[in-house]
Order: sequence, then C-alpha cells, then structure tokens
Amino acid sequence: MIAIEHDQQSDVRKNIEAFLEQLKTGRNLSPNTIAAYRKDLARLEEFLDRAGVSDLSTVNHRLLRSFLANQQSRGYARSTVARRCACARAFFHFLAESGALASDPATTLSFQVKGHRLPHYLTEAETEALFDAPACDTELTRRDRAIIEVLYATGIRVGELCGLKLSDINLDAGMIRVVGKGDKERVALAGEPAMRALLIYITEERGELVARSGYGGEAVFLGKRGAPIDQRQVRRIVHREVTGLAAGESVSPHTFRHTFATHLLSHGADLRSVQELLGHRNVATTQIYTHLTKAEIRKAYEKSHPRA
Repeated sequence: MIAIEHDQQSDVRKNIEAFLEQLKTGRNLSPNTIAAYRKDLARLEEFLDRAGVSDLSTVNHRLLRSFLANQQSRGYARSTVARRCACARAFFHFLAESGALASDPATTLSFQVKGHRLPHYLTEAETEALFDAPACDTELTRRDRAIIEVLYATGIRVGELCGLKLSDINLDAGMIRVVGKGDKERVALAGEPAMRALLIYITEERGELVARSGYGGEAVFLGKRGAPIDQRQVRRIVHREVTGLAAGESVSPHTFRHTFATHLLSHGADLRSVQELLGHRNVATTQIYTHLTKAEIRKAYEKSHPRA
C-alpha cells in the first residue's frame, strides 16, 4: 500500500504523485496513459489552488462540479472535460480506498458528452484504392508498405507496432504477438498480404538498416538511420501514403484500427472476437463500431430504397 503523506504543505501534489505511482506500479499503465492522467490532474490542482484549497478533505461534490464547469467555460472540448471528470473520479476513489479521505466526494460525479463523434475510418473502396496504388517512391518503400499492411491487417495501436520484435512474428501461421496496454499480451492475426509485405521488408531492407547503425536488437521496424522507429515517424509515413485518398489529412495510424474493426463487423464478425483482436478490456469500448456499421446500413437504405 502506498503511503499518503500529510504535512504543513498542501497535500494535493503529494497525493497526486501517490496516485500516479499507483497507476504505474499497481495497474501497470503505459507511460502515455500516466502522462495523460498527470496533465488532467494538473488542471485540477490549478483549480483547487485558485480556490484556496490545500486540504483535500475539504473538497466536496459541489466544488468538483465547479471544476468541470470551469473547464468547460475555458473552452475545453466536452470530450476533454468528460475525461477530466473520469480522472477526478479515479483520483478521489483512490484516496478514499487508501484511507487518505474518510469519504469519496466524486462518487456520483459525471459529465455527459453530447453528440459524441464516431471514429473516423476508411471505406472499403478507399482501402482498396490505397493498396492498389503503388507505394510512395521513398528510400524505404518496402518498410512503409509493410507498416500500412500490418496496421490494417491487425488493428494494432501505433505504440504496439513500434514495439514489435522479430520473435513476435510467426510468418507461417499469420500470427503476431502483441504487448498492449498494461503489458497485456494478445495474439493478432494477419493475412497473407501483410505477412508477405513483412517478409519482403525483413529480408530486403531491414538488414541494410541494421548495417547502417550496427543495431543488434529485435525491433522489427527501424528508421532510416537504423534505430527502432518511433510513433512520430509512423504518423508521417501514414500521412504520406494516404495523401491521395478522399479521406485526406484526417487519416492517422489509429484510423486503420477503426477501419479494421468496422470492416470486420460489417462482414459478420462477432463483437467478442473483435474485442479480443483489438485488446479491449471492456466490450462496451468495442460497441462503438456497431454504431458505425449501423450507420452504413442506414446510408445504404436511404440511398437505395425508393421510399426511404
């Protein structure tokens, strides 16, 4: 159990650090997720400081509602305010569970996101156009095509793609071992086109990149200097490859994850299987894609039915 400190200083910062440490060691969350929690809690800390609150035991539900209203009045998107609401709930739940607070003032705290945007994805026609078109003429054409193929074939996150190791890939079986959020492992499936693209890249380009730097690790995808690729580089590659599509600049590596799930469900895959392939902890997270496919059905109905 993590000790919660109280002294003459404001206990807000120390308790935030204790909470973040619990996320790191107790829940094994990724650095990116912890950084997001830290950013949201910094806004809460700023608000409490302006309100003259240095003792968290004086925080009540009304004050937390004021925090959310403050964030909204400062122009933050409703989705951002909703995320900060969830962050505050988790933080105060931790304090109550650890015994730092006698009660949890955020138990019933909520913030509704109206008009929640559905994830953007590529249509099947756009996806076919992407893979039918020749790869952009770059120094690492085979690597770039393999990245696009793997993102669409597996639906893995960009961070998971950057973390792939050679030993994670079973080319013959069409399977890739993926380490996701919280270091949870799952198996991603990939079809013949993606596996062929991987094989071509590994055998024809990766060795040249290794020779440039002397890199001796197992990272599958390397940058042009021979070091493991990072997420920013992957985003640039995706942007370059999809420039000619109707979807244009809105396509990111995560768009392929949305596309993967939407296309599976629209072709009859069951929700639980898609949940497993995406690595979602909760099936409710996966259900957003059923709304996408229903929207496609309605669109087809309205376009095709004489009296729609």
